[in-house]
Amino acid sequence: THIRIARRPEDIFAVRIAAGEADLVLGCDMVVVNDYWALSKVRAGRTNVVLNSYEAMPGTFTTRPDMEFPAADIVEAVRRALDGGHSPDAGLHLVDATQLATALMGDAIATNLFILGYAWQQGLVPLSFESLMRAVELNGAAIEMNKTAFAWGRLAAIE
Repeated sequence: THIRIARRPEDIFAVRIAAGEADLVLGCDMVVVNDYWALSKVRAGRTNVVLNSYEAMPGTFTTRPDMEFPAADIVEAVRRALDGGHSPDAGLHLVDATQLATALMGDAIATNLFILGYAWQQGLVPLSFESLMRAVELNGAAIEMNKTAFAWGRLAAIE
């Protein structure tokens, strides 16, 4: 999902984010980030990527149980997209969000708000805390869990 944020609606000129124009990629699933359309939005010096390092096997694993998860290759692809591999961690924030969120909250679904909290604490999300918490409330699903997961993500960014 692509989200465009602007101060005023008229400041948004296109529905889709153009190649190299993403300011932030929240990679809640490594496999999804390792896609041409996601990586094409990344540009060195502009984009930050918060990448969940949890290795969730794709569905093809059910038919190929000997399959190895390509975590190192995915991280390398993101690094290349960010800076051609010259500066190993320029703009890359790796966090094992699924493991942490599950251990802390008892539910892997908390991963998404954990990553959002992590990114927000790093100053990568240009929205106020109040507006994000209001959005969680308006969504109406697992409000307290999502607020707590966001808070844990913020703490993880500090640690």
